[in-house]
Amino acid sequence: MSCTDREVRRCIYHVPYPLNPGTTFGGQKRAVAMFKALTEWGEVWLVAGNAAQRCRQMKVVMEAVRAGTRFEFCYSESSTMPTALTEPHHLPTHPFEDFTFLFHVRRHGIPVGLFYRDVYWKFPIYGKGVPKAKQLVAQAMYRYDLFAYRQCLDVLFLPSLRMGDWVDVGDRVRKVALPPGHDIIESPEATPSSPLSLFYVGGLGVLYDLRAFCEAVSKVPEASLTICTRPKEWEQARKDYEPFMTGNIKVVHANGKKELEPYFAAANVAVLAMAPHEYRDFAAPLKFFEYVGNGKPIIATENTFVGDVVSRDRTGWTVKASVDEFVELLKDLVEHPDHIDTAREHVMAARSKHTWTARVEQLSDALAAVDRR
Repeated sequence: MSCTDREVRRCIYHVPYPLNPGTTFGGQKRAVAMFKALTEWGEVWLVAGNAAQRCRQMKVVMEAVRAGTRFEFCYSESSTMPTALTEPHHLPTHPFEDFTFLFHVRRHGIPVGLFYRDVYWKFPIYGKGVPKAKQLVAQAMYRYDLFAYRQCLDVLFLPSLRMGDWVDVGDRVRKVALPPGHDIIESPEATPSSPLSLFYVGGLGVLYDLRAFCEAVSKVPEASLTICTRPKEWEQARKDYEPFMTGNIKVVHANGKKELEPYFAAANVAVLAMAPHEYRDFAAPLKFFEYVGNGKPIIATENTFVGDVVSRDRTGWTVKASVDEFVELLKDLVEHPDHIDTAREHVMAARSKHTWTARVEQLSDALAAVDRR
């Protein structure tokens, strides 16, 4: 593609909060990664920041739209909070501006799509430890977001289509899967497939319950597991995991690509072997795609989005979330390290379709399909 062709491609990118390139927070990491990939795709007119900053940027964009500037599409990323509560004080001082902007952009014929992050707020575990009144206000504002999407979107992008059952935006708005991606360009070196070295990075708690898997690892001394989690989460979960800390499981604390590199390099298999939970049915964790980017086969559990993808692409092993099943799998991998090599070959073959660049092409195609111009 020539430089001239790239220059005529232009889009609007909207996020209802400031973009922080140095963030380690999963939700905002995605927004930053998408912004970077969009700038590689073409020219990006950014609407981001606090409410006052966004209002100024919206005005500039709308003046350009009215003047005839062509935008291929407008793409937005939702916040983990309701849109109206994203100001630092979390008060709904600007409840209409963002949706009015998207509505007017769409009215000018520009296809509008938004990535909706999750529906954690619909589950009983939402707001644990938060006053009930605050929970109810937040949930009302989340419902307001969904109502507004009916008026201003053409496409609602979701981490997985399984999540679509939880999100009602009417029949007109098309739902399209747009899971996270990875930005690891260089090809990762293979780690020897023996001894079995397992790695998990992420949270611990109700939605990230690894106790059955840890118990299984404790029963297979030939294997080792490194858990990387935040210090605070480990302190809260320690009592639940200490019975399994028999010598072949260790906990570390690292953040960011550079700090995680040595742990990825030392592991030959990555872990997303959580206990079943309704939320896991459709959750598409960023860490899954980071595992793929790092060339690691993955142990996943049945009836989850991750398990479905692993089974489809043959990028690891999907088993029932039981101690016995985990033990059987771990013993097989210890005895047959060539199974790890085979799974890694499939991971390496799938890496290119899970990059952030590939996600931008997918969203561009989806929005082009609903372009009414």
